[in-house]
Amino acid sequence: MKKCLLILTTLMLTSFVYGQVNITFELNMETVVDVDPSGVHIAGGSGFGFPGDNLMTDPDGDGIYSITIQKDAGFSSHYAFLNGNCGDWSCKENLFGLPCGDPDNYNDRFLGPVTQDTIIQACFGTCDSDGGCTIVSDSITITIELNTALMDAIDPSGIFVAGGSGFGSPGDNPMVDPDGDGIYTAEFTRPVGFTSHYTFLNGACGDWSCKENIAGKPCADPTNYNDRLMPAIQSDTTILACFGTCDSDGFCTVVTDSIEITFQLNTTEIDIDPAGIFIAGGGNFGTPGDNPMIDPDGDGIYTFVTTKPVGFASHYTFLNGNCPDWSCKEDLTGLECGDPDAYNDRYLPATNSDLTIQACFGNCVDDGSCVATNVSNISQAENMFTMRPSVAQDFVLIEFAKYLDNKEKELVVLNSLGKVITNLKIDRKGAFTLDTEALSNGIYFLQIGAEGAVFSRKFVIQK
Repeated sequence: MKKCLLILTTLMLTSFVYGQVNITFELNMETVVDVDPSGVHIAGGSGFGFPGDNLMTDPDGDGIYSITIQKDAGFSSHYAFLNGNCGDWSCKENLFGLPCGDPDNYNDRFLGPVTQDTIIQACFGTCDSDGGCTIVSDSITITIELNTALMDAIDPSGIFVAGGSGFGSPGDNPMVDPDGDGIYTAEFTRPVGFTSHYTFLNGACGDWSCKENIAGKPCADPTNYNDRLMPAIQSDTTILACFGTCDSDGFCTVVTDSIEITFQLNTTEIDIDPAGIFIAGGGNFGTPGDNPMIDPDGDGIYTFVTTKPVGFASHYTFLNGNCPDWSCKEDLTGLECGDPDAYNDRYLPATNSDLTIQACFGNCVDDGSCVATNVSNISQAENMFTMRPSVAQDFVLIEFAKYLDNKEKELVVLNSLGKVITNLKIDRKGAFTLDTEALSNGIYFLQIGAEGAVFSRKFVIQK
């Protein structure tokens, strides 16, 4: 008798574990303005296939679309609803940032193990689980239109927007170009006041290697991977952008007044870190790892070439290794080429033509030889002028060295982005008062050139 009971119990358990269950999805489409003519679908995860595999129907026309799918007991899978049959998943609901969207699985929903016949009630694009859809009234629509006219080729996997706290990872948000005009579009519903960093990617590259490079441009935030920043949005908004530039009107500017700056760094006096040599810093050269330098012929001279607008100026530094904490950067503390007010970084003054900079890691020799030179010329450059006050309002008093009496001197004022604000020729002796009344609050650099030497000093306008 006990043996019979054991057999019966085993059969019942086997039937329970390996039996079939019916899973019925009832999707309220009340939150959707227009249902796509190709219908409503469920797809995704390990158990629901691809767009178009599982068509949902609404036989009574009440806006509730349903499908019943039979699975093994214990079945579990991610899934998502789609308004249309889109092979690129562009028509799937957007649950980014919502509690029912799994950010580690394309922001899809998750269906836990099902052990009995189950009905799941849902609403397209929301996390309501009772079939009653909550219409969020304090939401806004953000439309992003990206012009790809300056791109050589579009990656076969497409164009994407990602990044920051609000746009997820590469591949999460595909952009579409239905009419083939090169303008890729994505639309997002977000709460009023939404803000986030973001960037565009040519391809769905998990390592972010295919993202646009806007380092050094005014729309790039150097403290956030040189991504763009979307300020708080209060109403429905359309953002016009161009891949790799800061144009905000949708018309992409081909920069013709640009210069090429070549950095050549002699590393023969140091042991090279396995991660390589990099240039970074200053708000224009990004963070450690952004700009690797190369030594193609193995002679210890590492090179980095960049294209910048005419008049470009910036701080920068060299790093022996890819250290996020900047611990492997060169130490120029106390040296004349290290700016103590800018982390002892080097400073590149406004540059108006193609330029090659020869440098040595950790010292100020500027001929690439790494051999110490007579410091008298450097001292002379430092003594070209004095300036006061360093924190000014309406004027800055400049006193030139005696040896520059009646010599022509070029005076240039640049803002913190390297833009030339003032450019004057002065041949007088003694002091000169620079009118700063029209300057807004911020950091500026005064650059004096004379007798083949150039020197810069920083001042601050604070009114």
